[in-house]
Amino acid sequence: MRQALRRKTQPRAQVSSVKSYPAPLGGWNARDALAAMKPTDAVDLENFFPKTSYVEIRGGYANHATGMTGNGKTLAVYNAMSGTNSMWALTPSGTYNVTSAGAVGASVASRTDGKHQWVNFGDGTNNYLILVNGVDKPLYYDGSTWLAVDGTTSPALTGLATTSIISLFVFKGRLMFIEKNSMSFWYLAAGAAGGALTEFDLSGVAKKGGYLMAGATWTVDAGDGPDDRAVFITSEGEVIIYQGTNPSVAANWALVGIYEVGKPLGRRCVQKLGGDLILLTQNGAFPMSSAILSASIDYKMALSFKIENAFTDAARSYGTTFGWCAYIYPAQSALIVNVPIAEGGEHEQYVMNTITKAWCKFKEWDAEDFAIFNGLLYFTTGTKVVLAWFGRIDGADNIVAYGKTAFSYFDSIGQSKQFKMFRPVLAVNGSLSFLTDIDVDFSDNPITGTATYSVVSGAQWDVSNWDEGYWAAGLEITKNWTSPDEYTGYCASGKIKIATNALTVQWMSNDFVFESGGIIG
Repeated sequence: MRQALRRKTQPRAQVSSVKSYPAPLGGWNARDALAAMKPTDAVDLENFFPKTSYVEIRGGYANHATGMTGNGKTLAVYNAMSGTNSMWALTPSGTYNVTSAGAVGASVASRTDGKHQWVNFGDGTNNYLILVNGVDKPLYYDGSTWLAVDGTTSPALTGLATTSIISLFVFKGRLMFIEKNSMSFWYLAAGAAGGALTEFDLSGVAKKGGYLMAGATWTVDAGDGPDDRAVFITSEGEVIIYQGTNPSVAANWALVGIYEVGKPLGRRCVQKLGGDLILLTQNGAFPMSSAILSASIDYKMALSFKIENAFTDAARSYGTTFGWCAYIYPAQSALIVNVPIAEGGEHEQYVMNTITKAWCKFKEWDAEDFAIFNGLLYFTTGTKVVLAWFGRIDGADNIVAYGKTAFSYFDSIGQSKQFKMFRPVLAVNGSLSFLTDIDVDFSDNPITGTATYSVVSGAQWDVSNWDEGYWAAGLEITKNWTSPDEYTGYCASGKIKIATNALTVQWMSNDFVFESGGIIG
């Protein structure tokens, strides 16, 4: 039987493919398997903050107030009814006015422990900044005078040794004080800054024992009103919630419920976020509205769920270290969770975009405490206070940012690839030097290779030719290919490392060039 001759075919030339993905707007993912991450996630994202449409190197810091005696442990802000607001730093030996930039003056009030909790409270006549630490007498500041309060001062607190007050909050115009190593809170008459304290013992309500760590007002109806609830957090991770107006009157004070959320991380474990509360626990950072939906906590409700492994590892390693706190910085739409690796030493921050819920990690901010003062972010470190998220340099040091994208199979899981080129697309406002590389098949190698690019200068008005010049608008796009070692694998991740002390850098997207090979046998 005759058969047609088989024609010899020439081998097909390899065809390069190009794939593009946005920068990791989804932020740091420390939860999912490397093979299961979305292309917009990042395996690592250090000193890059994910915005809504790009990823930007965070701002730096600059010295603000210097020369305190002892390391700052607390930053507190006094909000005046009239006059000038002020900011104060407390160390283990003193209290310093850090409102203005420059060298601080002498301490205005002696302390033996700098770790304070504080509130602003008005009694109709004076507006007070009140600070307590469970060791020293509470400090009251009325805008001009500092007073260490006990049972004989004016105002006075009677019925309890004031040196045992370790935390406080305001609930429906009433000061609530938490006693150290106790399940009791103590309260004053509504609208009063001083007077006889009345005890309310929660030891018969708490099921797991321990002692009260902190308290807060939970604004259930998104505004200061009758639905507000008093929240008490115990050392064993129970949240006890009451509603009403007067703990002295049973008809006006009712237990709402008792919930288990995980052991709190320090005395500063509660932070307001709009009408909600954020609780920092060993199991994650939870919004109160989600944490108490059921008798057993649903970890998927945690704001920190996407970085669950990193957060819980840090809580296990450093959970007893002083310095855990959470702050909302509205100017950057950021939730900042301070992670104290060593008190008086290394700290880092887990930072979430409050709009997109994307996370990243900040390093080189060794902050003991943060504060928002006149709309700006400050932190205390060592014997100074610095203005943070400011400028493009960390004091005198470069800001070093590192990002590693999620691994991608580029729509062909079983096909091997030879990766030829990689380019991150950046928007910058000057000449930039940075490092790039790729990892394949879930490897994690130190970044290698050097590339230096000069951004194209913008056209000058009335000098450059129309339709020929590049018209700059502050930031300009650089998108130069880099040629890492030609790795072969099935999936790849792009990496970038940038050091800058002057530039605004926005990471826009990533492009990969590769040639496809055979299918897995």
